[in-house]
Amino acid sequence: MSHNLSQPERFTITGPQGETYRGGNQEWYRDLWQRRAGCGPTTAATLLAYLSQTHPSLAPMAPAAGHTQAGFLQYMEALWPYVTPGSRGLDKPESLVLGCRSFALSRGCVLQGEVLKIPRRRENRPSPAACRDFLIRALDANCPVAFLNFSNGSLPNLDSWHWVPLIALTEGEGVLLCTILDEGAEKVIDLALWQETTLLGGALVSLFPDPAL
Repeated sequence: MSHNLSQPERFTITGPQGETYRGGNQEWYRDLWQRRAGCGPTTAATLLAYLSQTHPSLAPMAPAAGHTQAGFLQYMEALWPYVTPGSRGLDKPESLVLGCRSFALSRGCVLQGEVLKIPRRRENRPSPAACRDFLIRALDANCPVAFLNFSNGSLPNLDSWHWVPLIALTEGEGVLLCTILDEGAEKVIDLALWQETTLLGGALVSLFPDPAL
């Protein structure tokens, strides 16, 4: 069974020569440190841009000219003061939630967040079913998920110590095939294999409009 967002075309960004990207790319930042450590703010910008265009109560968060590379870079830069990496990058999922909520409030919006941590110690990790349920709850509510992994385990197409947006899930026998956005492109990873083989764990983060509004 597949779980998809209702408007995935919203992630498409057009470059200056007409080329297209899927989501933002931290390499677009002008500053070297931002390019090295900017996966968290880039992921936050990608999630908030989508939410602002698909959930009416969050419309004031929408980026100006966000479907062009130059316009989306401005949005990434606007997020940076709120979702600011430290010397170890953005290594606390709660920091992403708090930063995004503060950014939303600065634009007159109320945003909520939920975190599912995948600890380093295997015996403390949530079950694959718990991860699956977390993803389904977010995606079925038309909310992309921010995925933080400190160690990529057996996944060669996933960087360690890295944030990416997760935008779709396909369930299979013993696998959780997830579509992620990274470096301006879509990739598919097996989250169940990651959870089994990661050495350091990570977290899943969902952001969504306040249900009371």
